[in-house]
Amino acid sequence: MTTGFCLESGVPFFNLMITFWYGITSFVFAAVLFFPVRKLLMAININRIQNKNKRAVTEEEVLALRKKVNIIAAIISVTFAFFYNKFMIVQFFPS
Repeated sequence: MTTGFCLESGVPFFNLMITFWYGITSFVFAAVLFFPVRKLLMAININRIQNKNKRAVTEEEVLALRKKVNIIAAIISVTFAFFYNKFMIVQFFPS
């Protein structure tokens, strides 16, 4: 008699592995996406501030902006990674 979470039962173990794989790959994908998204957001915001104020951005403004951009980039990266991964898993591993 099997408990449902062993190799002999098959399907529940496969579903458990897919869930684990979904979580791990989503966080890895989010980590990979974080750096280019952060760089893009920094460039957009620095250019916006420079055009608005007609002067160069100071180092203090860059540090304050970097804190805000890190949070926004993390939210965007994690959200996109989980949605994209969910779409890919549903497409290739229908339940």
